[in-house]
Amino acid sequence: MDSPFKTNSLEIIIGTYEEFLLGYKVELKDNKPVLVQSFADKSHSGSIRCVAVHKQWIATGATDDRVFIYDMNSRSQTQILLCHEGSLNALTFTPDGTHLLSVADDGRFIATRSKTWSTEACWKRAHNGLAATHVSCHPSGKLALTLGSDLILCTWNLIKGRMAYKTNLKSHNSLGRQPDCLTWSNSGDYFTLSGPRVVEIWSTQTANVLHSHSTKSKPTCICWTDAETCVVGLEDGKIMWLSLNKDEKEFELIAHNARVKAMHSFKDYLVTSSSSGEIKLWQINETGTHSKAKLKELAVTNIGCRPTCISILDLEQFGKDYSVSATCDKSHKETKSINNNTEKPFPSGVVIIEYDTDNEQESSKQTKPSKRKPSGSDKAEEEAIEEKDSEEGTTEYVKNDADSDSDDDSAAYSESKRTSLHDALKSNKHKFKKTQSEKIENKKKRIHGHNERNILHSKAKKRK
Repeated sequence: MDSPFKTNSLEIIIGTYEEFLLGYKVELKDNKPVLVQSFADKSHSGSIRCVAVHKQWIATGATDDRVFIYDMNSRSQTQILLCHEGSLNALTFTPDGTHLLSVADDGRFIATRSKTWSTEACWKRAHNGLAATHVSCHPSGKLALTLGSDLILCTWNLIKGRMAYKTNLKSHNSLGRQPDCLTWSNSGDYFTLSGPRVVEIWSTQTANVLHSHSTKSKPTCICWTDAETCVVGLEDGKIMWLSLNKDEKEFELIAHNARVKAMHSFKDYLVTSSSSGEIKLWQINETGTHSKAKLKELAVTNIGCRPTCISILDLEQFGKDYSVSATCDKSHKETKSINNNTEKPFPSGVVIIEYDTDNEQESSKQTKPSKRKPSGSDKAEEEAIEEKDSEEGTTEYVKNDADSDSDDDSAAYSESKRTSLHDALKSNKHKFKKTQSEKIENKKKRIHGHNERNILHSKAKKRK
């Protein structure tokens, strides 16, 4: 068998319930493809619900209301988008990669420009304030479909930036209370919707159901392999092959022992994941006449987590010399060298002394006496002392360190301060009481005079 994995052209990107974003590359071992883990990142603080890939960009959305952007050229996280206020439900890039479309439980439908990662447009009530659950972009990049909890399918004109029309799905009883699996075909002529036991293929020309197929188990995910063929993952672990070509028969294939949680197709390859953590890589052969010829299993592994979403990164865009391990080692060495440059040891013989504020004040007092500005209470005390000194004709106290009676003088000085302050406060209190009593008496006189005038006025009226 000629293996197509000589240059490691694929890397599988997986989002999990355990908040991990995992990467698995395809390597050859004994001329057989094997899935080997390439990276693991845990930046989200909630389970990852959706992942979108375009060229070197990877976008992930989770229940922590955030969108993380990764640049796989440098294999690093570059941006965090905080434009939503609810759990992210779906992400998708436009085909030209200029915008990232996102919907969440807050009911918002947001288009983010990938050049600056700023919000280009935001429709806050895309589904009447209810949660927006699905989004899918037309291959032309001019239209987009969104589905919400209000059971309304909205068609958006991305050129004019407004809603084109609505389709009420409440009358479609087969789709149940919450339709699922909204995806455009590769040609853009069809899109799919699923219910509890049915898969419907709608036509864009007639805006109605073109083909309806009932299933024994609930459809969980759908992806298109070409313009007229799609693969449906079922809850019982089977994969169903559906085609609009009448000459091609429909068939089912047992893929996993547990529910098929997510799947993604890329070129001639299909990747499927189950709730048990099993990941499988398949090769698609459209010319095959039976089920085993059309879908051939190439590799299988178990990631040890519960996957929620899956996508594929094309490694051929980075060139033949690109290596995942070499890129990781290079980024690790760069960060390590930066850390070594920043941490410079102090040169020997240098002593650094740090003073506290109290020690600085004491040292300044010892070297040079400083006059501090008196506060409000100190000012009152000083004024009272100065008044008493002026009345009694006292002189200034001069403190002499050599004098043996310095303690007695300081005690007398403090006692005079206390008495003068007490007298000043007493006089001020007396004045305050006096002014208050005068105000009360004046108020009584005014009231009494007003009453007398009213009485005289009433007597004059009676006389008349």
